[in-house]
Amino acid sequence: MLELTDKRIYQLLKHPYQIDKSIVEEMTSAYLDFVEELFVYLNEGKDNKIIIRKLNTAQIEFATMKAFEQSIPTENNKLKIVFLDKLTTLIDKELELLYRQMEYPKFFINIESEWKSPICVNPEEIKLIDIMELACGFFYLIDGFQRIDNKELHLIDVTRLFEKMLNTNLGDIYKKEEAVIKRKPTKITEFLDRLKAAIIQKSKDEGYWQA
Repeated sequence: MLELTDKRIYQLLKHPYQIDKSIVEEMTSAYLDFVEELFVYLNEGKDNKIIIRKLNTAQIEFATMKAFEQSIPTENNKLKIVFLDKLTTLIDKELELLYRQMEYPKFFINIESEWKSPICVNPEEIKLIDIMELACGFFYLIDGFQRIDNKELHLIDVTRLFEKMLNTNLGDIYKKEEAVIKRKPTKITEFLDRLKAAIIQKSKDEGYWQA
């Protein structure tokens, strides 16, 4: 939880002090600790309404402290004002990011951390070159697939999808791509042919297949 009053940076900013090298170092250290704890809280938080309320509360608290320090400017509170300004700006930017995430959620999906495929391949039946054959087919189908951010689609985008989906590692994808397209004409789509045969067999088994 983001309990502001428990944070070291809050305690340092709340109480008066004399500026010296040690307080500067301690203030910097406390600020960095707060930033790290804030990022952990934001990454682990599930309820955006609660997160926003916590951030708003922290922002108001720091802004109030800053306004108070600015109302009675002294040499000793200049450092406080600097760090209070950094804190309010940080929270403001994180709020802005959170609102953007809520408005455009598809651009903030973290597949690596949020989704784990339950599927893996049987290496006795499916080789890495077979998966690469599929990836090449997807990639070579011009205009068939595109990135959601409208950036140029690369082979590595497609292979990462297969790696994540099948819990595997294709290794050097460009060497494997070359191995796929250099195969003899009768073997160049060997795995795709197996898939085709499997689908045809299922159609026959169900009585739908008509030669």
